[in-house]
Amino acid sequence: MRTRTETNIPHWKEIMRLYRALRHPPALAAAMAIGGFFALVPSSASAQSGSRGSPLAQQIVDSAQAQHPEADEIGILVETPMGCYGIASTDRSDVGEKCEADDIGPLNTGKPSVEKEGSGFDVSVLLHDAAGRTAGVLTVGFEGGHGRTEASVREMVEKIEAEMAPKIPSKAKLLEGWK
Repeated sequence: MRTRTETNIPHWKEIMRLYRALRHPPALAAAMAIGGFFALVPSSASAQSGSRGSPLAQQIVDSAQAQHPEADEIGILVETPMGCYGIASTDRSDVGEKCEADDIGPLNTGKPSVEKEGSGFDVSVLLHDAAGRTAGVLTVGFEGGHGRTEASVREMVEKIEAEMAPKIPSKAKLLEGWK
């Protein structure tokens, strides 16, 4: 019979295995020698939150981050029958989170949204698929400085979106594997 605590905490078995390994250094050393420390820990932040991101969307986001290191964070938000959710992000804790109202402005207006956040910027633009249909929203965060202006960051995000669009066959394909 499971205790009340076990039913309320996702990945209870992995957490307990990690706890036992850390309490017993010989077990920790053996685990590291056999499968590495990471075999003890849940594989991603999205797994810990109980949601899974979209493999295609995550691959596109990770590729964009590698090509555009000036961007602090890149994410894809999509409207689903259950509401709007983040399906991929360079900040894995955002995957599976409900969209924030300021991020989905482009879905409602069709226009880019640029917000000044401290010394940096958060930019949201419509994300299109290869056929030019709206697939969701691309959000990109930038640190301040470096001579950045609202116009320059909007232009950078529109360039990133133009690079992503051909990689997205359809919104349905973008959502495959997301739960």
